Amino acid sequence: MKFRVEREELNEVLGDVSRIATSRTSAMPALAGVELAVSGDTLTLSTTDKEISMQATLSVGGQKDGVVVPNARVLTDLVRGLPDGKLQISLEGESLVVEAARNRSSVLCYASNDFPKIIHASAAEGKVSAALFGEALRQVVRAASADLTRLALTGVLVSNQAEGLTMVATDSYRLAVRQVAGTALAGESSVIIPSRALGELLRLIKDHETITYRLASDRATFSVGNTTLSTALLNVQFPNYKQLVQPSYPNKLSVNREALLDAVRRSKVYARDTIPVRLTQASGALKLSVHTNDTGETIEELDADYKGPEMTIGFNPDYLLQGIEACNGESISIESSDPIKPAVLRGSTNDGYLYLVMPQRLTS
Repeated sequence: MKFRVEREELNEVLGDVSRIATSRTSAMPALAGVELAVSGDTLTLSTTDKEISMQATLSVGGQKDGVVVPNARVLTDLVRGLPDGKLQISLEGESLVVEAARNRSSVLCYASNDFPKIIHASAAEGKVSAALFGEALRQVVRAASADLTRLALTGVLVSNQAEGLTMVATDSYRLAVRQVAGTALAGESSVIIPSRALGELLRLIKDHETITYRLASDRATFSVGNTTLSTALLNVQFPNYKQLVQPSYPNKLSVNREALLDAVRRSKVYARDTIPVRLTQASGALKLSVHTNDTGETIEELDADYKGPEMTIGFNPDYLLQGIEACNGESISIESSDPIKPAVLRGSTNDGYLYLVMPQRLTS
């Protein structure tokens, strides 16, 4: 195998696909590799961890067809550190040799036969707006859990409903729901997609206009530009999230989103570990406060519209901050019923998004 390629172009593609290569390689060392397959003037790069896979194509100056599987991390770090310009890449014995300017480096390769075959979803192809789907992903994926012992919470429920597409994620401490009116995905009516896969898809969208997808009962495949991501679906029961959201809330506060965002960020300096940020809601004002025995305290007051009795609720500052960041609009509303029940955040754009967050119990 032998080809020439621009370092900048190879570096960008490697940066995307190498994220899927796994470091847990005791059973299958080749999973730590990136498969490079040259056919004519096309280079196809593939990585997989057996659950999620990614493939990307790149135009190169092909000189000899072939397939090699070097270590993904080593090759990515090597290419990232080389100067811009043309790279000459070739297979010599069991090593991939990379030549650039006055540098010549080699990377040992795994046996290409040990690299798993990439599997894509067998379903009809559909298309969806990358901007619309990507915005929904940005708002929802953040609420999924990373705890693999609670597998159902590591996925995002994607379902077609009467009002359109609904995407839901929860880690049991917060819940994110986004409804995309007038949009549906062809194929399965309801699936649970690993949030890690959707997080990687979000990285790929960049300035692309369209996502092409295939949605089967066991697998989902998404293509953005010259890159394709495929993932196994989660065969689990998603929690009954609808019972967590009340039809209406007696207390409602409206406040400038940017002002609240900045205030919570400042509060995080003090609100660490199990220490919550306290939101005291009263007529015409919202007060944020954090008190610690070892570092001090912070108090900040914001102008706000509030309907309801004066009330103080405590929140994990990171969960609260992520909810505010996900909401769109000039202002944000916080709806609640009492200090020990979940509150709901919504942006003023009324884009079909809500973020429910559990409060923390306050001590005097």
